[in-house]
Amino acid sequence: MNLRRTIATFCFLVAAVSPATARIDVTLDQESLNGLLASMAPDHVEVGLAAGRSLTIQMKDLAVTGFDPAAGPNGGIVASLRVLVPDLGIDLPVTPHLVLEVSDAGGGRKASVLRFDKVLINLPLTGPVDVAALLPPLSLLPDGAWVVNSARGKVRVQPTLVDAKTGAKNIRLGYTLDLAPAEGK
Repeated sequence: MNLRRTIATFCFLVAAVSPATARIDVTLDQESLNGLLASMAPDHVEVGLAAGRSLTIQMKDLAVTGFDPAAGPNGGIVASLRVLVPDLGIDLPVTPHLVLEVSDAGGGRKASVLRFDKVLINLPLTGPVDVAALLPPLSLLPDGAWVVNSARGKVRVQPTLVDAKTGAKNIRLGYTLDLAPAEGK
């Protein structure tokens, strides 16, 4: 499933019937989210330590295993992940919890991200250590405009995030689509 192509096709249809603004809801189920996470999650994170040293945390096999609508105002997901810290000889499967956040992206726009809320690693000497703060947030469908060919000519489509919610089986992102004639060639 090519999410960008699906949105572009929908925008084309909207451009043919709507003169200026439309609303679209994008639903991301477990399979869709796993496809997105595979392409947007970094495979490693460098953590700075004292005296100019650093430690590498590798993230492997990140996958959504369930949805948690009660996690925070927008809900969240439960996932599986293998965390490796080669310098410490750590290679552990963990069950991270991620929350869906909607934040201000500047210019009156909003952004949606999945933020690691809880990633517990059980270490022999210290017990459980939460490394969630060391892992980056994962952007969901960042804003971007594109040009769609329509029967009336080229149309510039600009999505604006309105809301995001987690349900029992998916995440729903609501956008308004601002449509305008495309300038130029």
